[in-house]
Amino acid sequence: MSDEYGICPYNKQHRILLFRMPGHIVKCVRNYRGPPLAVCKYNATHRLPAERMDQHLEECVDYKKFHGYKNTQIALQARKSPPRA
Repeated sequence: MSDEYGICPYNKQHRILLFRMPGHIVKCVRNYRGPPLAVCKYNATHRLPAERMDQHLEECVDYKKFHGYKNTQIALQARKSPPRA
């Protein structure tokens, strides 16, 4: 189990173990009174103002993993031999 911590997007004073972040966000968003935050398509615990989402995707590790996996699958499909008759 990883002991990595993250900062809650709704209250910067909250330091949460990453594996507990999804449950914490559900509770913390109820008390949030700031501007609306957009949700990253590749990791729902990544929440930030909508105008910063493009910048976030350039740096998002989960975005890179997703597209790296997708490209790997395309390459593997191209390398398969045609079915034998």
